[in-house]
Amino acid sequence: MKHAMQSTMTVVAVLALGLAACGGSGGNDTAAPESGSGTPPVIVTPPPSASFALTLDTDKVVLLPGGTARVLASVTRLAGFNDAVTIELSGLPSGVSAAPAEVSAGASSVELVLSAQAAAPHSLPTIGTAQGRAAGQSADKALTVTVRGAAGDVDTSFAGGTIVTPVDIGEDYVNAVAVQADGKVLAAGSSGTVKGTQLALLRYGRDGTLDTTFGNGGKVLTAVGPAGNDVAHAIAVQADGKIVVAGSTDQGGSVGLDFALLRYNADGSPDGTFGNGGRVLTDFGSATDRAWALLLTADGKIVLGGQTNTSAGGVDFALARYSPNGALDTGFGNGGKVVTPLKSNGGTDIVRALAVQTVNGSERILAAGGEGDFIAARYTDSGELDNGFGVNGKVVGLFGASIGSAYALAALPSGEAVLAGHIGHNFAAVQLTAAGLLDNRFGPAHDGRFTMAVSPANWDEASALVRQPDGKLILGGWVFPGPGTAGDFATLRLSADGTVDAGFGNAGVTIKPMATGTKSDQAHALALQSDDRIPTVRAILAGEANGSNHDVALTRLWL
Repeated sequence: MKHAMQSTMTVVAVLALGLAACGGSGGNDTAAPESGSGTPPVIVTPPPSASFALTLDTDKVVLLPGGTARVLASVTRLAGFNDAVTIELSGLPSGVSAAPAEVSAGASSVELVLSAQAAAPHSLPTIGTAQGRAAGQSADKALTVTVRGAAGDVDTSFAGGTIVTPVDIGEDYVNAVAVQADGKVLAAGSSGTVKGTQLALLRYGRDGTLDTTFGNGGKVLTAVGPAGNDVAHAIAVQADGKIVVAGSTDQGGSVGLDFALLRYNADGSPDGTFGNGGRVLTDFGSATDRAWALLLTADGKIVLGGQTNTSAGGVDFALARYSPNGALDTGFGNGGKVVTPLKSNGGTDIVRALAVQTVNGSERILAAGGEGDFIAARYTDSGELDNGFGVNGKVVGLFGASIGSAYALAALPSGEAVLAGHIGHNFAAVQLTAAGLLDNRFGPAHDGRFTMAVSPANWDEASALVRQPDGKLILGGWVFPGPGTAGDFATLRLSADGTVDAGFGNAGVTIKPMATGTKSDQAHALALQSDDRIPTVRAILAGEANGSNHDVALTRLWL
């Protein structure tokens, strides 16, 4: 009886399997035809599930022309997949190639080798694709590839490396440059118009094209005073994206030149919440007051530094501090203003640069400049001279020279400060300790000083300074390379110890003509530009180039 039942169950199971194979409802790959339609079954094949995943050990690659770069590609095998996987790179910059590579059956990785031709042009960051293929399946990964130049090379991916922009009908000059958080470049100076000289502000995209969303086609012209003599000398960008510009304006008549402080919204329009319609004028009670330097403090205040003519007949350091809304900060100096003579007998003392210096955990305002030599003074938060710096807060005559000035300043995290400019029309720099003494760890002679005739037979001057994250110092300015006075943009890099970095440019120097022929160019401003697309920082050098008129000029250097 038991055997009979088992036989019956076996027959039923076989019949059930046969019915399923003949189009029963249990099949997933065959659609059953409608009753009586006679339509043959339609086979529906789902796409195969991924059998491998592709990863790269980096998503950014940088090559020098003539160089190579290596990327490790790894395959994670799924569901028992064991086939070989071929990996190819596509969408690479001009002059860059990479041969296909294979991850062998059972292996997990292979090295991809990218090669740049010796003549490969500098490129913008280019998003290419690494694609792995096997058995009709594929997996992709993005890879950003950039061809860069050596340190000190002009970056030709920056709109060809030479940007010259006429602003209006007359002479255009750039005295200051700043880089926004998004990499866009701001240049400030002056432009000659039919209504006189106006303050000029331009914005470029991070790769050198005029930003047409800013002002009027990338340009903003501002008439500040009635006399048609307005110039910007300094610029900074607030954390909220607003743009602060400082310089001078001629109010005409007996009023003369005053400090001019302006703030713009991110689109280039005047910030109506600041001062009087976006502008603040400050008179020190003399015929000539000029602001040359600008500093934003951590609490949102604004400090200007420059010069004022005094009743004694000299020119003295002049500082003013403002609240975030543009009102003079009465907690600083005398109603927001400080005037400091540094040299005796009616000398010329001009603030050219400002920096915040942290000393024993407390912030100080360091001002540097001069006329004839490097000079500096340091102030407390209330505007008093800091007696812990130099002699009674002042440092005078750092080179013992009669021709020269400090134009730029960088405060170091460890408390020292570097001043840069020219002495006897040669590039020059000094490093001061936190106490205002020459730092004997700096300079080729270990006396805290550096000078170099970038043009051995003619004049050259550093007018700008930036400090790289690695401590190296870049001095920017101009050089007369020949016997005449046709200048070119010039850049010099120093190691952190104040010696020439021979690995930059041509033995430490890059000279870049910006105008055609022997016409003159001069650079006055320098800023670092970081780029999250490339693991590097570059330098923007700005000034003017002489064509039919002087025009705004910018270039970019690889660091």
